[in-house]
Order: sequence, then C-alpha cells, then structure tokens
Amino acid sequence: MSSPADEPKADAVDLVFALRGRAIMADYAERLRDELLRCLPWLGDEALAGVHPLGGLSDGEGECYLSGRSRLTLRVPRGRVEQAQALSGQQLDLGGVAEVGRATPRELMPAAVLYSSFVAYGPAEEAAFMAECHREVGGLGFRNAYLICGKARRAGGGASEVFGFSLMVHGLSAAESLRLQSSGLGIERQRGCGIFVPHKAIAAVGEG
Repeated sequence: MSSPADEPKADAVDLVFALRGRAIMADYAERLRDELLRCLPWLGDEALAGVHPLGGLSDGEGECYLSGRSRLTLRVPRGRVEQAQALSGQQLDLGGVAEVGRATPRELMPAAVLYSSFVAYGPAEEAAFMAECHREVGGLGFRNAYLICGKARRAGGGASEVFGFSLMVHGLSAAESLRLQSSGLGIERQRGCGIFVPHKAIAAVGEG
C-alpha cells in the first residue's frame, strides 16, 4: 500500500488567504490583478501563477459583500510560496478596501474530472475556442482527455474585455490531473481564467 509520501505532488500549490472588509466592486477581477501585481511584482512573469475567483462573497447591486468566509486563493509554484506570503497584511483597493490575512497552503489533489469556470484564449466563437483548447491539451501529451465546452463567459470592458467559456476536462490520470491544475489553460491567469479544480462527476457543465 502506498503512503502519502509516495503520492505524486503538483508543481504548484494553492495559498488560501483570509480576506476582511465590507464590500468590493462586483467586477473586481482586473482591479484585483493590478493590486496583486503592485504587492507581488513577480506574479505577472510567473507562468504557473494564477488567481482563483474570490470565495465567500455575497452578491449585491453593483458590489459584492465580504464575510468571515471570504477568501483569496493564489495558485503559485512551490518555489514562490515564501515570497507570496508577503501578501499577508496588505490592503487591496478593490473598489472598497479588502485586508489580506494569513495564508494556509493547500495541496492540489488529483481528480479524473477537472473544471474551470472561465477559460480564455481570445476568440469569442466556440469552434475557435475549442480548437485552441485541443491544441494546448494536445501539447501537454494527455492520451485520453475529453473536453466539454460550457457557457460563454465575458469579463471587463473596452480594450480589456475578455471572452471565453467554462470547460470540463475528464479522462485524466492522476499525474495528468496535477499537471493540468499546475499549468492551467489559456490566457489571463491573473484575472482568474484557466484555473482548474476537481469536479465530482461529469455533469451538465453548461449549467456552471
């Protein structure tokens, strides 16, 4: 029987930071990216680094409300964990002040089915989007991966507007699952795009 020490580990880990404050703007992704780059300038040059959508928010009219459950999660290479801890204690201007608390490391766990709520490449047309997904997944060398495209997504506005779709990937081995979670897919990782998390089953991805 294998021990935990024998289990494969991903090249990246999630750092989960407590987040305190009252309210922030509803479309916070671009502002969050800018604030994180101000606090952690190396983040923009780190290919494996990404920012999860904020957790524990409640929707309001034009804004989101923070609670005791609110969390900011960064996905960073193992070698960047200590540097990323410098984010603790910082105040982020997200259309309202959000103070970053202490971080808890969380290992990435292998799963045969992975899901990303927003993968972006640029094309707003589904066929072109899926062609890019298959090209990148093929480059990772996965043998039996199947891709299911979900709902169209868009974020930002004007020249900074981003288009994409939700995406489910299944049929992955444990090593492939950890590799995809570490690498992500597409562009705009610092705006929350292309980050994959385990999904319990192949469900109606179009509903997510």
